[in-house]
Order: sequence, then C-alpha cells, then structure tokens
Amino acid sequence: MNKEPIRALLSVWHKELLIPLAEKIHECEGEVWASAGTAQALEEAGLPVRRIESLTGFTELLGGRVKTLHPTIFSGILARSPEELPPGHPIWNLVAVELYPFHREAENWIELIDIGGVSLLRAAAKNYARVWVIPGPSHYEQAIRDMAHFEGLPPVEIRYRYAADTFSYCATYDGVIAKGFVETPLSPVAHPLRYGENPHQKALFLGPLPETIGGKKPLSYNNLLDIEKGWHIVRDWHLPACVILKHTQPCGAAYAPSAHEAYKRALAADPIAAYGGIVVCNFPIEEEWVSATKGHFIEVLAAPSFSEGAVQWLQTHKTAVLVRLPASFSDNVWEVRTALGGFLWQEPHRKDETNEDPDIRWAARLLRSLYSNAVVVVADGQLVAAASGETSRIEAVRLAIERTQKRPFPPESVLVASDGFFPFTDSLALIHQAGIRRVAVPTGGKRQQEIEEFAQAHDICLTFFSYRHFRH
Repeated sequence: MNKEPIRALLSVWHKELLIPLAEKIHECEGEVWASAGTAQALEEAGLPVRRIESLTGFTELLGGRVKTLHPTIFSGILARSPEELPPGHPIWNLVAVELYPFHREAENWIELIDIGGVSLLRAAAKNYARVWVIPGPSHYEQAIRDMAHFEGLPPVEIRYRYAADTFSYCATYDGVIAKGFVETPLSPVAHPLRYGENPHQKALFLGPLPETIGGKKPLSYNNLLDIEKGWHIVRDWHLPACVILKHTQPCGAAYAPSAHEAYKRALAADPIAAYGGIVVCNFPIEEEWVSATKGHFIEVLAAPSFSEGAVQWLQTHKTAVLVRLPASFSDNVWEVRTALGGFLWQEPHRKDETNEDPDIRWAARLLRSLYSNAVVVVADGQLVAAASGETSRIEAVRLAIERTQKRPFPPESVLVASDGFFPFTDSLALIHQAGIRRVAVPTGGKRQQEIEEFAQAHDICLTFFSYRHFRH
C-alpha cells in the first residue's frame, strides 16, 4: 500500500458529480480541501472538508472571479517536496478541478471564462511527478478505480497519463473560447461627438477614435471623415506625402523626396482653400517641419508621430488638434453606408494602380477620395487641379482644365485622370485643345474603340486604369 496520505484540493462546477470521488478519498483516509461552493456541497453531503479560505483569508473576490488565485495555494501544488515550503504550509498531492462550462451564446459569456480552474489544472499537471491531477467528471470513475487498485495515490506513470489528458482538456477549452472570440466581433464603444454633420445634429461614433495630443477640443464627425480620406491617400506611399483636405476633398496633395517639400507643394495647389483645412502626412512631424507651417491655419494635423519639440511648438503657436495615426488606423474589413433606411456593406476601395508611372498611381489615389464625376490634374507628384461632384463628365474636365490654366504648369507636363471612362470623344477634344497629351481613364464604354482612335490620331498618350474609381 502507498504509505503517502492523500491531501486533495477540489474545486468543481457540478458539485453533485464529485461526491463519489470525495467519498473514496475519505475511504482512503485522505484529507479534503475545497473552494467555498464545493466545500458547501461536500458539507451538505455529510463529508468532512477544510475550506481554502482559511488559508487565503477570503471566500471570493471581484464577484467570484478570484477564489483560488493565491500564492499559498499554488506553492502547495507546485512544490516538488515539503522541504521547499515553510513549516506547516499545506502541500497537496491530488487536485481535481472541473472548469466553468463556456457557452458563447450565454448573455454574460465573458464571466464563464475560467481563470483559476485552468491555472490549478496546469500547475498540477506540470508537477505530475508528485501531484495527481484529475481533469473533470469524465475522469472521476477511473480515478475511483485507480485509488481502489493502488490503495491510494497511483504511481507516476499513471499520473503522467492524467496530466496529458489535463493539458488536452485545457487546450480544448481554450479553443472553444478562441472560436467564440473570432466568430463574434467586439461590440463597438459609442463615443459622443460634438455634433454630426451640422451643429444641430446630435451624434455618436461607434468604434475606436484616433489618439489626440493636447486635448484642445474633441474631434468632430467631419474631422474623422477628412482624416480617413487623407490617410488613405498618403498611407504607404513610397515617398513623403502630404494632403490638405476640405470637406473630405483634397484641395492640395503632393509627394516629394523631403517632408518639407511635400508640404510646400501640397499647399501651393490652392493656398486659399487650404486655410482651415485638415493636413494629413505619412511622415513623422518634426519641429523644423512644423515651424514652416507658420501663417497657415490648420484645424487638424494628423501624422504617424510627433516629436516633443514639434508638439511644444504647435501648442504654443497653433490651435490645431494633433492626431497620431498608427499604421493600422482604419483597417476596416467592411465599409458601411446607409440608403432607404437600410445598410450597404461593401469592401472598401483600396485598390492601387500598378502602372509604373507614379503620377498615374497618385492620380488614382486622389480620384478615389473625390466625389464622382471627378477629374484630377497632376504633375510630377503634385495635385495641380481637381473638379468633383459634377453631373456631367465633360463639365468636370472643363473645370479641371480651367483651373490648371491658372497655374504655372506647361500643358505637356501634366496628366489628366478621370474616375470613370469617357462616354464620348468630347472630353478628349477639350483636353487636346488645351495642349495636354497625357490622359488616364478606366476602361469601358460602348465607344471605347472610337476614343482610342481619337487619342491615337491626336497624339494623346491614353492609359487605361485597372479599376474604376467612383465615389458617390
């Protein structure tokens, strides 16, 4: 007979199933310790039991979330021998635990994630060389037979098998929880905003807000829209890029070898419209760069990071709200819009063109942020002019060309790009009359062959986008 007496620690969910196992432990002259609820059930069954609260000093904490998490408990399980513990410190050689039954469908499912029970099982299984771990009711009958056969604790090779089953039990339990988390996204937190699109419209924003620095004033809904559109234009661009937005439309945008030049060229596109705009950059904001914005009223300045000197300068000289944008900002899987009391769920349009010409790729990014019908004119990484929200494409072309002609750009140096295909040759005729020779449009339309022939006959370099870039 194994002369080592059994000292058991029990903590289970289904208390009534434990009674036969507890009776067998007492039959083997073992000592039983238990957590509060398990101890009460054993006492009601007429079995002697010692409560672990006599060691920890509490029955439970945080509404039951903490019962067994205590150094005295775990040192008594993990100790390799009594000599590692202070005199009189309890040491257990049998641990039987049943985890909370996790159901993702339960109303308060998060509270069904067992913490202490899993910890007890893992500690006991890790120390199988000394401790016999019994993982839940499915092992009770075999454990009773093993105690009867070995007249007490089973040998280490048997305890090793129980330990293996225990780790499998915990892994399956964690897998069910993980599956529940993956299949059910977190309900977004509702943040009250200053107002919606207009001051008289109350508004809540569901989801994480970007981090602001200084807290001069909260972001508005319009600010959030501008920041998102700007970030999608400059994000991951291969050179420093800066965009200035008004009403979600880029009024200035440029990329350049240096951050200073990118901002200077973006501002030059339309300095009047840029007043009070939202500035979004893909580079860290340094004091030298930000001091160059003196005289430019900026409502919001958003970037991946801000140096301490830049923050101090801005807080001294400007009222701009500073927004730090992590690389993962606005990585939405779906875009949600409303119509006729219903919802449209669609994949966000983030498709980049793959053309070797960076002006074509840059023009496409600008187009997808403008309202259709939209036309942009770019030159060497700079937004020269734009027209958007027009009801006819030829009118958008006309406006963009007129605005371009007010700028000091030779017509042969610019690229005209449209978010949709040209239905007729009239738009190309306007472009040709202006002396512009580079055009990019999506493919499609009944008269595409006619348009290609017109471009070829008038020495226009016509490039077709891989995607249509409508935004309504």
